[in-house]
Amino acid sequence: MFREIYNKIELELDIIPKSPLLIKSGGISPNPSLPDMQFVRTKIGGIEQMYIPGSSSKGIFRSYIEKILRTKLNEKGACDIFNNRCLRNLEDEIKKGNVLSYEIYKNSCLACRIFGNTYLKSRILISDAYPRGDIKTEVRYGVAISRLTHAVASGPFNIESAVSGEFNLKINLENFELWQLGTIALAIKGLNSEMIKIGYGKNRGFGAVLADIKKIKFIFTSAITKNQIWGVGKFVNADVRENYDLIDNDQIEITETPINEADEIIYKIVEYSHQSWEWISNKVIEKFKQKMEEV
Repeated sequence: MFREIYNKIELELDIIPKSPLLIKSGGISPNPSLPDMQFVRTKIGGIEQMYIPGSSSKGIFRSYIEKILRTKLNEKGACDIFNNRCLRNLEDEIKKGNVLSYEIYKNSCLACRIFGNTYLKSRILISDAYPRGDIKTEVRYGVAISRLTHAVASGPFNIESAVSGEFNLKINLENFELWQLGTIALAIKGLNSEMIKIGYGKNRGFGAVLADIKKIKFIFTSAITKNQIWGVGKFVNADVRENYDLIDNDQIEITETPINEADEIIYKIVEYSHQSWEWISNKVIEKFKQKMEEV
């Protein structure tokens, strides 16, 4: 199924600190003016900038979504990759080339169907999040306390954190079922409700953010019914749906008016305003709930 593209959504959102935010650098900057614990940086156009790595964001999303799926469906929702991998019984045959691609997908847990595993490509791509304008930072000071002596074990050390500004994050989900988009909507809700915190110092009050949706862009590779959003199961024939365990008639009706529609020869592009996200997210979360009841 990955040989063709049927549908895709491009989400663009701003990550805005609600409390101090620190994505800690793993190395030490040659800049002596930076604090001991410094925000991760990269160079863009020769200018050093703070950023949130896409791998960090993807890890946060996956961890939260796995918790939801495991709570609902145990290891059928999200496998234990260390002790009870979802494809463990097929690994020898997969390595011999005796397992078809749809059998790999069908036998993967629901989390791996979104984020991939050793034998299955991920459907989701999350970009590095770069600043949109200036990021205001502050330096805090701390010490490490010994649990034995209750005295200072090390320190003082200083901590750099972002306290205002916006990091622009892009999420692409390709060949998705609507319930899978529902898990992304749940994760975004989790960020806004502070169920998810990111970065260093979560138990110190760091890491609360606001995820502000800026852009919603759907790409479909065939004509779809007006005022509908289709999951991948709606595009393929009955045999493919059965092989991949896809949902038949996977669609939602949408009353929101697109802000842009375009036909690009083989693609149909439909964009919605950021105000439409709450309505769309509620609809796809309902699809997620239905999926949980059917599994």
